[in-house]
Formats: sequence, C-alpha cells, structure tokens
Amino acid sequence: MASRGTHTPPAPERPGDSLTRISGVGPVVAGRLAEAGIRTYRSVAEATPEDLAAALVGLPGCSAHRIRTADWIGQAARLGGARRSAPGPGTTRDAPRLRVVRLGRARIRPLHDASPSDRPTTVGLELGPAPAAAPAEDLHYTAAIVARRLDAEGETPIVQVGGVVRVDRGISHSAAGPPLDAGLYRLVADIELHPTDHDPGSPPISRQVAPGDLIQVVAPAGAPRHRNGGAKPHPAAKRLLDEGLISEAEYADLQVPVGS
Repeated sequence: MASRGTHTPPAPERPGDSLTRISGVGPVVAGRLAEAGIRTYRSVAEATPEDLAAALVGLPGCSAHRIRTADWIGQAARLGGARRSAPGPGTTRDAPRLRVVRLGRARIRPLHDASPSDRPTTVGLELGPAPAAAPAEDLHYTAAIVARRLDAEGETPIVQVGGVVRVDRGISHSAAGPPLDAGLYRLVADIELHPTDHDPGSPPISRQVAPGDLIQVVAPAGAPRHRNGGAKPHPAAKRLLDEGLISEAEYADLQVPVGS
C-alpha cells in the first residue's frame, strides 16, 4: 500500500492571482485554499477569517484570529482591486481611492531601545492616490490607528485622525497616543472614505484595513532604565515569522542587540 503523502500542491490560480503574495500565505496554504475553491484574490477578499480558517484546519498559524491580525482579506482586496461587501445592508467597500504610503513611527527609535515606554506612542500616516482615485475628487476620511498585539491577545487604540482630503494629492498626519506595555505590536489603520456632504452614520464608499510598522516595546511604562542594557530577541519572534505575521527583515531586526 502506498504511503500517504503530506505534500499539498500549490494552488492552480489564474494569471496574476498568486495567493503567495499575501503575507503569511505560502505554497502549502495556497494549495489548501485551492482545494476549498479559493484560488483568486477576489475569493479571499470575499471570505471571512472564519471561512479561511475552516479551509486550513490543521495548519499552524492559520487560526481566524491570526488571519484577521495579518489582514489576509485586506491584502487580497488591495492586490486584486476586488470589491468586498461589508456586513449589513447598503454598505459598500469599493477599491480604495487612497493607498497607504506609510504607516509607522514618526519618532524614530530603535526596536531594542530599552528606555521606559512612558513616552507617547507617536505615529505617522501618509495616504497617496490609488488607481481608483478620480482627478480632483474631495472626500472626507477617518483613520483609526491601533497597535495590535502579536505576541498576545488584544490591541491598544492609538489615535483617530480625519478631515477632508483631495484624493489626487493625498495627505499625511502625525499624531500621538498612549504609551504601550512591553510586547510586540503591529500598527494597523482602519480607513473609511465618505462624500464630503455625507450624513452621520451613512455607509462609507470605501474602506480598507492597512497594516504598518512592527513595534517592539522592551520595557513597560515606568520601568527603570538599564544602564548598559541590551534586549534579547523576543521569544515569540520565530513563531511569528513562521506564521507570516512578521517579515524576514523584521525578524532579522529583532535579532540585533542594542548598540550594534
């Protein structure tokens, strides 16, 4: 009797729909998604994290929580320009008219800085025109930025910014929020676009959830400063790399000691 193999073939996809371009999706994951009939960016974008997790039962790092944290659905929508219906009648989420150019720390600080984290978490957000942007179109936008915990559950709201933006020019913001406790976080912005004369509570004409920089806080708020302290690599870093929640470059940064 032939032994059962453990290899899952890569997904047979349409040209241009390489699901492995989604951070956290490798050939085995793409193959399992294909077996479930999920072969295109659009089919990923139209699924829920629970749908995707159900198709990937048994594979490490593929829980609904991890899929949501890594924003597979948002990545697929941006890669394919797919439309995704929002939960609830009348809500539309067309291809974004603005793209996230930068979402990260406005105050540059080494990942391994062992100083106390009782300073504000200062972030910068830059939005630029997307392919769907109409020339000289003015829209009202809001961006709710959170620090999403990668090595544990939960997230910390950082700031909400907004205003009127001309989509063919874009806009940039810097803002400060609360300090963060020790841990590994990913900045995430939930961005909604509305007509400038929209009614409060009306559905957005576009919405995207965009991941940004990795933040490592190595000392909790109010902790004493270490005189010559370095930072050890975060114990969860390898697992997060294997699960596709941090990139190889981010993992390499986490291995660099302070002052190197």
